[in-house]
Amino acid sequence: MVAMSSILAQEYAENGFALARGLFSPAECESFLAHYMAMVERGGDGWAEGGVDANHPDPLVRYPRLLQPHRGDRVSFEFMLDPRLKAALTAIAGEEPLAVQTMVYFKPPGARGQALHQDNRYLCVEPGTCLAAWLALEDIDEETGCLEVVPGSHRYPMLCPGSADMERSFTGDQVPLPPGLRSILTPMRQGDTLFFHGALIHGSAPNQSTTRFRRILVGHYIAGDAQSVARYYFPCYRFDGSVVDNLKVSSYGGPCGTFDTDGNLITEGHTAQPAGIH
Repeated sequence: MVAMSSILAQEYAENGFALARGLFSPAECESFLAHYMAMVERGGDGWAEGGVDANHPDPLVRYPRLLQPHRGDRVSFEFMLDPRLKAALTAIAGEEPLAVQTMVYFKPPGARGQALHQDNRYLCVEPGTCLAAWLALEDIDEETGCLEVVPGSHRYPMLCPGSADMERSFTGDQVPLPPGLRSILTPMRQGDTLFFHGALIHGSAPNQSTTRFRRILVGHYIAGDAQSVARYYFPCYRFDGSVVDNLKVSSYGGPCGTFDTDGNLITEGHTAQPAGIH
């Protein structure tokens, strides 16, 4: 794990993301799949965004994402604080981070993806940023809408979003690509975990498969020396399971960057940010 952590830290510093192959076993992933599929088929146990409607024409209403299940589900809580994630995140960030969020995305056949965005626009961590640990619960590829990332974009500030194509994205905002940068696809095998920076531009395309899901389990973390985070992400946890009690609540809204006609980055006013989750 020491050698892997060193490689992850180097990749993360250079690109804003790093992929840990096979961090979780196939058996663990199959157990997670069974657990969360049963949860959503029960109606989500209170964690399903907007509730579950098994007969709705939109696949994302039949299988909505689960938000913050760790607040009442032991499996999710233990995943969020898994020692393997702690080791990788600590190596990447240079300090032990704090845990603030879990999410499960099902992305069933035909489901929309999510337009390009930056996570710290939602978490509003100050100082520092957030980090994601994105676990593939099954093999995912271009057909099922694997994650799309923009290497090097973590060096940019929060960028002012425009409007997304709602035929392809279930969220309405989309940030621009910095001049000279491009997005790449990140196909993953079951058990692979992608770690990425809160300013990294990322998103995904719709699931074009007629039979295959793209199910993933996500933990979000914040800098260990952070002083504030958005209210939705409380309570915050240390990796020993204790609650952090000295954090302040960040305000939504803040400066965002945009590009002039020559591709130069400028700061433009403030961007209002949606309350809660992403």
